[in-house]
Amino acid sequence: MCVPFFVALLAAAPDAAADEIGDALEASLAAQRAARESQLRVDRFAAETRVLQDRRRGAEWQALQLVAYAEQLEQEALAQEQRASVLEAELARVAATGTGLLPPAQRLLDELEAHVARDLPFLAERRRQRIADARTLLADPQRGQAEKYRRVLEAWRTEVEYGYTLGAEDAATDCRGGAGASTRVRVGRVALYCLDRAGAAARWDAAAGRWAPLTDGDAIEQVARAAAMAREQQPAGLLVLPIDTAEQAK
Repeated sequence: MCVPFFVALLAAAPDAAADEIGDALEASLAAQRAARESQLRVDRFAAETRVLQDRRRGAEWQALQLVAYAEQLEQEALAQEQRASVLEAELARVAATGTGLLPPAQRLLDELEAHVARDLPFLAERRRQRIADARTLLADPQRGQAEKYRRVLEAWRTEVEYGYTLGAEDAATDCRGGAGASTRVRVGRVALYCLDRAGAAARWDAAAGRWAPLTDGDAIEQVARAAAMAREQQPAGLLVLPIDTAEQAK
């Protein structure tokens, strides 16, 4: 009776060993699968981290551009305000004497006309008409000298205000100068843009004296936002726009 029992134990031993090997293989395969899944997660997280880092660097660069742009606008506004203060002081000084107002008024008007001629070409007809009206007033013998000088000063004040405001106007040409319709968007006196109904956009190149096409989609979108802000169709916000380096150097 003992021999069969011993033989049965021997017969069962290989099956038990096979089960142990199978369990070990299964555990090894499971560990490999877990390792591959972990590596995939690590790679995915690394890729996402790189994307976020690129976005952060882009945002930091835009922030630097905005700071430089804001400083440019502040300097422009300060220079114009200082000019207006000088003119107001001159008005007060000359008005106190009651004489000699016409010559300085004429000189200031000549300076204003020269300034408009070399400035960005925005609101051209309105600005020329303002100067023409002031000249007509200066030539009218029935009007007082103080009134004439004050009108010239008001014209200068209006030009100063253009330096730190956002404006938009309709034009009867497209952004290539051909027949059509477009919107001209002015950002202070720093930059002038064009956006036509066909979706084309351009930036005024002061050095070349012509419109330079804008092809970057983000820049075109920013010009459209600026136009909407200027017309109070959406709240004011930050704008990232290409700036004419010739204007920045002034």
